[in-house]
Amino acid sequence: MKKLSLLLLIISLFLGWGCSSSPEGGVTEQSIESAEGDKVLLRLKPKVGDSQKTMMSMDMTSGGQQPISMNMVMAMDLKVTGINESIYDYEIKYNSIQMDMDAGGMEMSYDSNNQEQTGMGQVMHDQMKSLLEKPMTMKMTDRGKVYDFEIPGLKGNQQLDLGAISIPMPEDPVGVGDSWSGERPIEGAGTMKMTMTVSKITVDDITIATKGTIEGTGGELAGDFTGEYKLARSNGFTKDGTVNINLSAQGQPIQMRINFKSL
Repeated sequence: MKKLSLLLLIISLFLGWGCSSSPEGGVTEQSIESAEGDKVLLRLKPKVGDSQKTMMSMDMTSGGQQPISMNMVMAMDLKVTGINESIYDYEIKYNSIQMDMDAGGMEMSYDSNNQEQTGMGQVMHDQMKSLLEKPMTMKMTDRGKVYDFEIPGLKGNQQLDLGAISIPMPEDPVGVGDSWSGERPIEGAGTMKMTMTVSKITVDDITIATKGTIEGTGGELAGDFTGEYKLARSNGFTKDGTVNINLSAQGQPIQMRINFKSL
């Protein structure tokens, strides 16, 4: 049970990759604007009421004495509920979760759409219940800085700053080959250090490569990641992306591949 709770926490931690985008909606001006010298200024400019449906999948393997393999698919809705100058209020609602897991020969399948749950499926449903019943909320600036992220069911010292892993946008215009970096604390877990590099610019999209490290405090969580994601120039939201993550949590090596795509 302790290991299951740990894996669920790690899953929640990296949901922020999919939440760093701006929801799709009508925009009267380009969010990612052209600048001099074939450079662009990256910003998010959603409107109140804009929404986006996102499908997120994760494949995970864990080594050690008790190997675990897991595949998970989540469907979620993101919505902009308010704005104060350049700070946006977001609501994130998970609609469905499907998972297949093999934990040391013990196999389990879970589908949140099933009316009745039994055995380990019921245990998983109890763990996921708060995510499915109550939306998460966060505040994010037009440069992708998240400073308030609340997940139902985590209170007090359990409430990690999960939104801190959103991808920050640079202060100045950037072109192909330009890089910028960011460092974010993950409360109770350590520090995330990121480097982003523009790899391609088209009329419609901006492709950005990412890499970085996760430095834990006292060995609770540590690892590194690489990935790539594509932003729509019309509004700055993430059209699709993939992140590969290597972690060590409580001495257990974990590899994850996360893919998210707007629908």
